[in-house]
Amino acid sequence: MLISMPVDLHTVVENLMANVVIADKELNIVYMNTCSRKSLKQIETSLWKGFKVTADDILGGSIYRFHNDPEKVNSIVKNPAMLPHEAEFEFSGITLKSQINSIPDETGQLAGYVVHWINVTESKNLEKSLNIKLTELQDVSQKLLKHAQKIEQDEMELKEVHAEQNKMHAYLNIKLAELKQSNQDLESFATIASHDLMAPVRKIINFSEKLLEGGERFTKDDVFILDKILHAGKTMSLLINDILEYSRLAGHSVAFDRVNLNDVVSEVKTVLSDQISAANGDIDFESLPIIEANKTQMVQLFQNLISNSLKYSKENIPPVVKISSTKGEDGFITLSLKDNGLGIKDEYSDLVFKPFERLNPQIEGTGMGLSICKKVVVSHGGDITVKCLPDGGGSVFSIKLPERHGK
Repeated sequence: MLISMPVDLHTVVENLMANVVIADKELNIVYMNTCSRKSLKQIETSLWKGFKVTADDILGGSIYRFHNDPEKVNSIVKNPAMLPHEAEFEFSGITLKSQINSIPDETGQLAGYVVHWINVTESKNLEKSLNIKLTELQDVSQKLLKHAQKIEQDEMELKEVHAEQNKMHAYLNIKLAELKQSNQDLESFATIASHDLMAPVRKIINFSEKLLEGGERFTKDDVFILDKILHAGKTMSLLINDILEYSRLAGHSVAFDRVNLNDVVSEVKTVLSDQISAANGDIDFESLPIIEANKTQMVQLFQNLISNSLKYSKENIPPVVKISSTKGEDGFITLSLKDNGLGIKDEYSDLVFKPFERLNPQIEGTGMGLSICKKVVVSHGGDITVKCLPDGGGSVFSIKLPERHGK
């Protein structure tokens, strides 16, 4: 090194659990301790924009090369009173924070500079993410405030609104704290938004039904339009309910009990009896296992899958749904639900499980049924896939679920 250190001091610096770099008076880097070399090696590929540069390559280089503001460096060199000086450097998404200070020689004259640096990329990214979510929360809070002020007019109602707003602000503050800790998304607000949408939808349905009761006052075109409005309102109501159900599945843990899947399918057949009879369908299932699961969600799963098979059956061909199971050595059971319907092409096998995706717009639906199935299965620690049977033979859903859950 061009800057000498006593042996004992060199040993201390070399073994420090901190990143230390030393430069001479001309700001040329002459020394990096072991910790600094190791830290740099971990980030060197990103730091140097894809060019592999080692610590040995950096030695001898100038600090000017890495500082975002060379003029600032010049002012520091000319005015030592500005030391110690802190700065941040950003290279291809990597942010480093450093502090530079002078090193005097035996006579008190400037001998060089010492730099201590740390990688603050993760904290910077977290700070940006939290700021974005804070802005979103503030926007939601402002919208709720304006909405409440428009609804309530008299003093008593305003007091109730203010009380609700205080509760909402407290709720938002709790959510903000959770976001800062876990960087969670804003999925829970889907429930609030869906509830707010239900009020005008109910009015649309109720007003349309009341108007249709006095149908003799309207022309055929008027009745046709009212029927369309009523149908659209009911479709929107179904969609909002599905969104609420999807949100609940995403945000709540569930309790598991011993569930007999034979009982579950029998219950679903009873619930869907009218739809099965109307389609002249047949639901056939073998002896299914008993597993640890949430029974309500198992009913949701099979009801959505069977209803989906009935809905997407072929014209003039009675739908047949066959359910079977196999037990694996890995502690999982695999349920197979096979139908003879229109089938789902393999290129859409992932798309169908995403919310609002409908492959056949001619058939009524919200596009949420299979996405709810996916949420149910995932919440149970399993997986669900679908394949198209050859020669237009329909589809087969494979549901893999753990037989037991660890305590």
